[in-house]
Amino acid sequence: MYDFPPSTPLQGQPRWKPVHDPRLSPFQPRRTQKRRKRVTVVGVFGELLITAGLFLLLFVVWQLWWTSVKVESAVAGEVAAFRAENPPAQDTASPYTDMQRTDAPPEVGDIPEGEIYALLHVPRWNYRVMPIAQGTSHYVLDYGWAGHYMETQQAGEIGNFAIAAHRRTYGNNFRRIDTLEDGDPIVVETDQAWLVYQVTGREIVNPSDTRVILPVPNEPGETPTKRVMTMTTCHPEFGNTERFIVWSEMVYWVPKSEGIPILLKDEPAGGGSDGT
Repeated sequence: MYDFPPSTPLQGQPRWKPVHDPRLSPFQPRRTQKRRKRVTVVGVFGELLITAGLFLLLFVVWQLWWTSVKVESAVAGEVAAFRAENPPAQDTASPYTDMQRTDAPPEVGDIPEGEIYALLHVPRWNYRVMPIAQGTSHYVLDYGWAGHYMETQQAGEIGNFAIAAHRRTYGNNFRRIDTLEDGDPIVVETDQAWLVYQVTGREIVNPSDTRVILPVPNEPGETPTKRVMTMTTCHPEFGNTERFIVWSEMVYWVPKSEGIPILLKDEPAGGGSDGT
């Protein structure tokens, strides 16, 4: 028997070459399995992100749109009910009057928390009308009403009549607060009178700056001499890290027994819509 060196093939025979068969190799790589596991984890995580995004989108739609739709008809009903219970005089010639009184208006009196006792008319906002209720709790504001800070003076009183409302949810009542300009009229309708205020200024403050609702805004310890109204709401429009403040002063009032202030002659029945 002859021994042939490995490098010398048998005559007529091809040189032998080892063939690698991964099925027979004990060292078969497992990279494919790991890659599949990574792909699976990434896929699940991606699906979770998509699901979370959908929930977030639905929450935004609910918060910014549906909450306002939900309260819209109820707010309109409250406005109509207040007007029906406290109608102005209806003169046969014209329901409007140019009377302007500057003495003390009728007092509002003690109002239980959560009760609607006035309406707010804002001609600048396409004559938008909203109820004013006692208190600033979520119960009040989430009904689409403006709420009176109970620690401040009442409508028409000397001092600071301060109110709050949502800006971008549950009615979007004060959404357009940044459009109010100096001299713009704002009317508070009580059961006995129309109180006409004019805008005098604005400020953006931190939520903790309660000085803006003092009897004399920003002046602790000062004795009030004017009938001021302060409107407060969240800022920026889609956030609540600050507060947007608008001040106004009462310039005159009109008894409801004399009719409706002529400055509201273009107000649609039931109030207008500012597109919010």
